[in-house]
Amino acid sequence: MSNDKIGARLAQDPLPEIQNCIYAPLLANVNPDDFADMLAVNGAHLVMLHDCRLMPTARAATLAKALLSMAAEGQEDPAVIDPRTEDGYFAFELRLGRMVGAHEAGFLHLARSRNDIGATLDRLRAARLALTIMSALNRVRTLCLSQAEKYAEVIMPGYTHLQPAQPITFGFLLAGYAESLARDYQRLAEVWPRLVQGSMGAAALAGSSFPIDRQRTAALLGQEGVTHNSLDTVASRDFATELLYAVTQLSLTWGRVAQDFHTFSSDEFAIIGFPDSVAGTSSIMPQKKNPFALEFLRAESARLVGVLTGTLSAIRSTHFTVSLDAIREGLMDLWPALARAAQDLGLFAQVIATVEPRAKLMLQRCYGNFSTVTELADRLVKDHQLSFREAHHLVGLVVRLALEEGKDASQITAQAVNRAAVDMLGRELPIDDAWVSETLDPARAVRGRTHSGGTAPATIRQALAAARRQLELDEQRLTERQQHKAAATQALQTALETLAAERD
Repeated sequence: MSNDKIGARLAQDPLPEIQNCIYAPLLANVNPDDFADMLAVNGAHLVMLHDCRLMPTARAATLAKALLSMAAEGQEDPAVIDPRTEDGYFAFELRLGRMVGAHEAGFLHLARSRNDIGATLDRLRAARLALTIMSALNRVRTLCLSQAEKYAEVIMPGYTHLQPAQPITFGFLLAGYAESLARDYQRLAEVWPRLVQGSMGAAALAGSSFPIDRQRTAALLGQEGVTHNSLDTVASRDFATELLYAVTQLSLTWGRVAQDFHTFSSDEFAIIGFPDSVAGTSSIMPQKKNPFALEFLRAESARLVGVLTGTLSAIRSTHFTVSLDAIREGLMDLWPALARAAQDLGLFAQVIATVEPRAKLMLQRCYGNFSTVTELADRLVKDHQLSFREAHHLVGLVVRLALEEGKDASQITAQAVNRAAVDMLGRELPIDDAWVSETLDPARAVRGRTHSGGTAPATIRQALAAARRQLELDEQRLTERQQHKAAATQALQTALETLAAERD
């Protein structure tokens, strides 16, 4: 490897199979954000070493200038990096050595290891992805709440077991989605403190004998405190798998919404529609309008479940120490899956923004599909002192007889109810057709549920107002986190520039 040696322990170059299977993919997958993280880790460590008087000013200034120069030049083309360098860190160190000399570059590795560097890079990447995902998720939440407000009075059938159950509103359905997404956000937010702990200083597994300042390094990287046990620091990546779990749970939510919308937009239901811009077509059937966006979102949810399962399986039986399967190869599918999640949320946002309820057909279905007969049972209890079980049986018989006669709910009369009452109770009830028609009105059923969590439009709007207040708090905290990271990045840049201008 000419002068680009990464160590003297091994007398032979790695086998081509090792280079191709293990090293080359690592080098090829480094992106500009990862390169920026690598620069930050090296820069923060350099500033800390100088602050702790572990590196003379002249040397620190030379290295700071080189790091700033590398930042200006940008990422090295992965295609020209020799895979024998093993990974991005060694490639970075060798590049630095070519700029300032291997002797000078070697001093930057004082009091650290590739192990704590790797753990730090993973935490920085996880935090960056988490911020992006949370921001994208909040956009979906905002759209969901807006659409729920818009359609708070659009009555539709509610379903259990995919069978007509009771009337709700389309706004109520969307508000339910928003509430589930708020819990998804909370899970992501709860992971955050474990993502932003500083790992530098753990070294290989036992810490360092040099008098370093771990808090200083962490602060320059925008991290909030440091980890404790050095072995656990380098051996564990549960912060990443926990983030993956939270995102996978989020994907289950968007997948279920996609499933609802796929069903509701089918020709057999046809109670919602989408503009052509979110659909695809057929190569042979001219009439087709295929819900590609919905199908894609369901598939992405399945992929995330697969990645989570595979990642946990790879880590499951590893030793509690640094190993490729525990900290690197086992996580290889995790990172691109998390990166895709933000894009998936962008698509999901468009689905929420463009869905169009067919209000007239929804209301018609509510009249015709018996979804209001629970109201009939309830009112028999309220107005005629039947037990609920008596009322339930009576109305069940009313429905069965109507179905046998080919009638729907809109054709139920007082006579039909009393026919069942005589059979079930041995007597008629003092009701008339107006009472039955009023009771079976879907709008009345929806308006009547005014308790917390109910379907009444006023109740929905109260819940939406509370949800917006929570979203505002979440957005404020997210902005604070973004600003904290930006401030740390600027502080590190200033520290490096100041150091680069120093003279011994």
